[in-house]
Amino acid sequence: MAQPRIFVSYSHADTKHMDRLLVHLAPLKSAADLEIWTDEQIAGGDAWAPAIDQAISNATLAIFLVTADFLNSDFITRKEVPSLLERRQNEGLRLYPILAKPCAWQAVQWLTAIQIRPTGAKPVWRSGGRYAEDELARIVLELLAIIQLAIQAERSATDEASRQRAERERREKEKEVAEAILATPLKENLYSMALDHDITVNPPIKFKKRDLTDAEQAQEIYRQISADADKNKLERERIMKDLQTRILQIVPDVMVPRQKKAEDAFNNMDKYIRE
Repeated sequence: MAQPRIFVSYSHADTKHMDRLLVHLAPLKSAADLEIWTDEQIAGGDAWAPAIDQAISNATLAIFLVTADFLNSDFITRKEVPSLLERRQNEGLRLYPILAKPCAWQAVQWLTAIQIRPTGAKPVWRSGGRYAEDELARIVLELLAIIQLAIQAERSATDEASRQRAERERREKEKEVAEAILATPLKENLYSMALDHDITVNPPIKFKKRDLTDAEQAQEIYRQISADADKNKLERERIMKDLQTRILQIVPDVMVPRQKKAEDAFNNMDKYIRE
C-alpha cells in the first residue's frame, strides 16, 4: 500500500483546535508511516491553490474539522468539499467529519450523509473543552484501526475475488470498531477531569453539635471535589483502556511499513491515554 495521506480540512478561525488535533494524530505518523497534510505545510511564496489541489488528489483519507466557521467558509464549501466528495463518489475516498464545536451541521445535506464523530454528534470542545482530550484520543484509536484495516485489505487482494472478500471483511471489522466505541461511552459528570492545581485540604470533618464555620464548610467541599476528580480520572483511564483492548481484539496484528505492529502502535499510546 502506498504511504497513507490524511488531508485535514479546517477553517483558519479554528487553528488552535486543529493544532490540538494534530498533537493527538502525531502517534499515527510513526505507527502507520503516514503523512498528515494541512495548508500550514505550504511554503512561503508557493501558490497555495495548486498545492491544496495536489494534496486533495493524493489523500487516502480526509478529515473535516466541522464548526460554524468551517461551514461558513466559501473556499472550503465551494472548493475543498466538492473535490473531496467527487473523489469519495468516484474512488471511494474515506471522509471522516469531526464535530469540533456546536453548529448547525444537520442542515448541511452532504454532511448528514456521512457518519460524524464523536459518537452521538457531541462536539469535541463541548462544556468548555472538558472532554476534548478524551474525545480526541477515541478518534485517534478509531483512525488507527481504519488505517490498519485498509492496509490489511489491500495486502490480501491478489485478484478481484480476494479484493471483494477483503473489502467485505474490512467493512465488517470497521463496523465492529464503531460498535465498540458506541458500547464504551465517555464518562461525563461535573468533576470528570482532574483539578488543574493542587488544593491543600484537611482530613474529613467529623460533624459536631456546633455549626461548621465557613472555612470548614469550604474545606469539606474542596475535599469532596478533589476526591471525586481523582476517582473519575481513574475511571476515565479504565474506560479508555477497555476501549483500547476491545479495538485490539478486532483489528488484526498486521505489519505496517516501519515494521511496527498494530499492537505496538496502540501500546505506545498508553502514556497519552493516562494524561
